[in-house]
Amino acid sequence: MLAAVTASAQTNDLRGIIYNHEMSGGIEVHTAGWGMFFNVAHREELKKKTLWQFEVMQIHHPKEVKQTIDFGLAFFGFNSPKPFKYGKQNNFYLVNAVYGKQFMIAERAEKSGVELGIKIMGGLSLGLLKPYYLNVLYPSDNSNSYVIKAIRYTPETADKFLDWFSIYGGAGFTYGLGEIQFIPGIQLKSGLNFDWAQNEDAIKALEVGIIFDAYYKEVPIMILEKNQQFIPNLYLSIEFGKKW
Repeated sequence: MLAAVTASAQTNDLRGIIYNHEMSGGIEVHTAGWGMFFNVAHREELKKKTLWQFEVMQIHHPKEVKQTIDFGLAFFGFNSPKPFKYGKQNNFYLVNAVYGKQFMIAERAEKSGVELGIKIMGGLSLGLLKPYYLNVLYPSDNSNSYVIKAIRYTPETADKFLDWFSIYGGAGFTYGLGEIQFIPGIQLKSGLNFDWAQNEDAIKALEVGIIFDAYYKEVPIMILEKNQQFIPNLYLSIEFGKKW
């Protein structure tokens, strides 16, 4: 539903067409990784919207470092080792569903101007722990040759998993997909939204803000480093969408 609003009809001097519904999506980069999101919004008042956001994010530990080892074994039939992260135990992904409000702070001064709003949201965060696998060299029956095995970290594999001279790179994303564990939590999020779309029925926005995720226990991403239960992040997102 559309409502035509003119300066003479409104005391708050808002101009143009007010759209009651919005749908948008985009990419978000934060201080511990990145994510993708999808938004649905409904205007309940002239300067206030109700928001629902659905998001998938990847979280990295601050001590993760990507590295490679060149054994020079390609000549013997081995593929070149993939990059890996030493001491990493699990990959950590988030599936978030949050609800909140967006309040308009400043409207566009003209068609080519910027609309400024503030978002305040909160909701559920479902953490997904996927075991991190490494390719590791094991001596074969002949002590002069080796075989490569993909292993995850366990107390039984700790000696090999943490042995720098046995690691032959990362095993790839598909390993561990059938062993995912869930860690439920909550997310709080607040940001400033700058919408510069020239067309009134479009959304082109840049957003900066802070995210706070909390879980019932420490998230075991690394083996030899302190892991976090509470994860604050700064974020920057780009958003595109439609109003009607």
